[in-house]
Amino acid sequence: MTDRRSPPGRSSWPSRLRLPKDIAVLTLATLGGLALVVWGWLMQGAEYTPGLLLQFGSSLVLIVPLIVLGRVLERRMQRTQDALSSDLADIQAQMRAARARLDTLGETSRDGLLDRHRRRELLLREAERAPTAERLASLLHEAAGLQAVDDGGVRTRLPGSDLWLRLDLRRTAAEPNQPNQPNQQIQAQPGRSADETLHLTLEDRGGEAASGTVWARDEQASAVARRLTARRTGVVPGRASTGTAATALRDIDGLLRLLVATLRTAIAARTGQEPQDLGRLIELPNEQWAISADGLWCRQRYFHIRTEQLLDARQDWRRYTLTKSWVDREHFLDAYRTAHALLSGSASAS
Repeated sequence: MTDRRSPPGRSSWPSRLRLPKDIAVLTLATLGGLALVVWGWLMQGAEYTPGLLLQFGSSLVLIVPLIVLGRVLERRMQRTQDALSSDLADIQAQMRAARARLDTLGETSRDGLLDRHRRRELLLREAERAPTAERLASLLHEAAGLQAVDDGGVRTRLPGSDLWLRLDLRRTAAEPNQPNQPNQQIQAQPGRSADETLHLTLEDRGGEAASGTVWARDEQASAVARRLTARRTGVVPGRASTGTAATALRDIDGLLRLLVATLRTAIAARTGQEPQDLGRLIELPNEQWAISADGLWCRQRYFHIRTEQLLDARQDWRRYTLTKSWVDREHFLDAYRTAHALLSGSASAS
């Protein structure tokens, strides 16, 4: 049996001849208006003609410009839509290309980041286990590349002393003819430049050096500690005695592990493993506070005293911070005193 229905997707001819609803309404309104005009003319005769002409003229004056303006706007909107469609197509094509590149590079990048994180963690663990010059220099170079530490390195306080031990990398040649050490060329270490040498310095609270020396690649830390004690200048009022510093430096490995812990915190804060970024870290005076080139940071919550605020005599941030219930008074006062002395010395030197 033959199916006499029209094919799918094609309308029958009666439906194709059916006028749209809006055109039908417009036609009826036009015919009704013409009927009213004729009725008015029949009622008034020739007197109706001037008014009728006036109405037609005013209608033309109002309608024709609107029609022309509407068509102009329509053409401009169409051109704008075409341009937007073209731009959108270009953007979609670029997004697809970028997504394809990201998909291609994603695995490689993630693998590279994970591999670097694993190598960094391995280096930290090895330095914690045995803090050698080579490992500490590589860690400092890694932290400096992340801008996680100050350009002057990191430091830690000697227990029971008014001296600090600073560890830093400098782009200078090795000191010639060091005591008990032959003159040798510093070899390039993995992960750092060949002209970077590792330095250990004893300094006071404000960063003024009491003694310092180069730590060669293959030298034992105990030998460097003995050299630091021997090179220390005379006792200055306000500093600990030479005997106290020498006693603290006997546990040089313990002091170096504290410096490794500072580097670990600095790297973790910069890479997002810590709750907040601590800036270019210098020292961790206690478990609540951190001193960086950017000022004094609280490690337990977001509270930051910027360097310019810390050094501004018109702002009493010490009294303001001590009003906080969560502040440990002794820890804060010690960290504030150290940060003020250290950062004011850096500001005056610069």
